[in-house]
Amino acid sequence: MRQTLFLLVLFSCATAFGRIGETALQFVDRYGPPKDTISSKVLDKTCPLLEGAIQHTYEHQGWRIRAAFLQIDEPAVRMDYSKVPKPGVNATIQDYEVQAIMTANTPPGTSWKRFPYSTPDSANDEGMIKLFEACFGGPIGQKMWRRSDGVLLWMPGPLFVRLELPAFLYEANLKAAKE
Repeated sequence: MRQTLFLLVLFSCATAFGRIGETALQFVDRYGPPKDTISSKVLDKTCPLLEGAIQHTYEHQGWRIRAAFLQIDEPAVRMDYSKVPKPGVNATIQDYEVQAIMTANTPPGTSWKRFPYSTPDSANDEGMIKLFEACFGGPIGQKMWRRSDGVLLWMPGPLFVRLELPAFLYEANLKAAKE
């Protein structure tokens, strides 16, 4: 009974999450119109998902999803998932919720593999700093996975999960769309 309930929760979560590489129109179909508030616009300016990108915030089933698009009719290249703050709701993202996000973002023929934590946004190229990140990132809650096609899932802490297409993938998608 417990396993059945777990699988049901995992499946319902997986179907609720948006997918990296979907367009803004597909996000609207999945979540409804963006919830771009004054506070979300301030967040986009002070802590952008991707510099110079079009950013929208969506809310769905207790989750806040921020998505960055290079162009409005192009796929999302970076996404953040976090829980909508509510009294009595634990904001910490649980392992089964990370698994549901991964499942929702696993197209046929791809798989995820965990690898040592390394900050994608970090400018640290020095070996000792990267070694520190790899050794101590996991124990303090930072985790990373790479999908077999190069997509990254990064959990820098317990409160949000980031998905991002590597530059070569979204450039290939742009080229394919133009052809």
